[in-house]
Amino acid sequence: MKRNKNEIKYLTKKQIKKLFSSIENTKKLNKFWLRDLCIFNISYYCWLRISEISLIKFENYNKDSWELYIRRLKWSNNSTITLDKTRRLLLNRYIREYKIKNDIDLLFTTKTWKEITKPSIEYLVSKYKKESKILNFHFHMLKHSIAVHLLELWLSIFELKNYLWHKSINSTIVYSSFSSQMNKNIYNKINKFWLD
Repeated sequence: MKRNKNEIKYLTKKQIKKLFSSIENTKKLNKFWLRDLCIFNISYYCWLRISEISLIKFENYNKDSWELYIRRLKWSNNSTITLDKTRRLLLNRYIREYKIKNDIDLLFTTKTWKEITKPSIEYLVSKYKKESKILNFHFHMLKHSIAVHLLELWLSIFELKNYLWHKSINSTIVYSSFSSQMNKNIYNKINKFWLD
């Protein structure tokens, strides 16, 4: 976990993988492991707030185009995210195995098929941070993590702004100072330039 003076916390890519594999490793004892893995994967990839998970309905997912429509809260714009192959296969498997069919069905529910709430997600966070041994993890870090990871892929600030559907570039710029890998890449390029 990384942090700086502004206290935006995020997980490294290695920690994200560790979190996901820790959820998957519970499958023998946890019949809802696939739902949980989907929640954390989709939340990371689609940079969801904890309260946005319960807004996603089955009808918001287009299996043909691999797109997931996200209703955003606070000051964010609603967005349609094209899922990558990993998330698409995971979500399709979850829908198939949990027999989610009705267009009015919520995509993610509790064990009793009710709307998943913030305390339910917080319980899962508590459970999986113990499993993964990522002790200072909290849910909102997933949202910050994807932004930092995309900058490390060398997306420009403007590309990241568009991807995150931010209304203001100022909301996006804040992430540029948090990527230690990005800073290393910059210094490596500068050093290489001077060595050539």
